[in-house]
Amino acid sequence: MNSGLGEDSTSDSSISPASWIEEVSLRTVDPDGSLRPVVLRIGPSSGALIALLDDGVLTEISGTDYLDCLAQARRQLERDGRLLCCQGARPDVHPSGQLRQFSNGRQAYVRFPDLQGEAPEIVDIFAPAEPGDVVGLEDQRAAVVRAWNARHPGHQI
Repeated sequence: MNSGLGEDSTSDSSISPASWIEEVSLRTVDPDGSLRPVVLRIGPSSGALIALLDDGVLTEISGTDYLDCLAQARRQLERDGRLLCCQGARPDVHPSGQLRQFSNGRQAYVRFPDLQGEAPEIVDIFAPAEPGDVVGLEDQRAAVVRAWNARHPGHQI
């Protein structure tokens, strides 16, 4: 089933297991704090493809880069009221355009507005994060906009 978002839900992957370069075990958190396991399978860096394995259902997600794929997976989980517990879902994590292009969207900066002049930490967006550290896509976007506006008062977005 193709939803037009680059998603293809299947019970088996159309990509051979050897084509997945990595498998990451993560958790999701419900509004009541309940945790459930999920697995992300990550395709080669030459493309942008991941697969979300959730309750026995495998959903392949393609996008412009890994960050786009992750956003689609998060959107799917958020429709069920669940947040994905990964570094890419933290409100203080966001890539620059250059880092996003360089890493095919796999890496992002941890932004601390108080650390003027220090290089920000770089994280793998698929690395696990604690349930209390993650937010939904809209809350993450709002946090990025607030941080930008605070640092660039004359150039509000």
